[in-house]
Amino acid sequence: MATFAPNQDLETRLDARERAAWAMYKTALEGLEGEEYDDAETASWARLQDALAKIELDRAQIPDV
Repeated sequence: MATFAPNQDLETRLDARERAAWAMYKTALEGLEGEEYDDAETASWARLQDALAKIELDRAQIPDV
């Protein structure tokens, strides 16, 4: 049973990173409207996609047990 704990801990941390990435995306857009929103959304979306891609790469490194 102990062999699952490290993987579960890694999954938990990756899930937390994913939630944090989405929260940063949302926060970056709060209170913005119009062109200001459009500009910020484009940059924020790119940062979010980069963060999610890195998380998925890390997730793929978790060994199957």
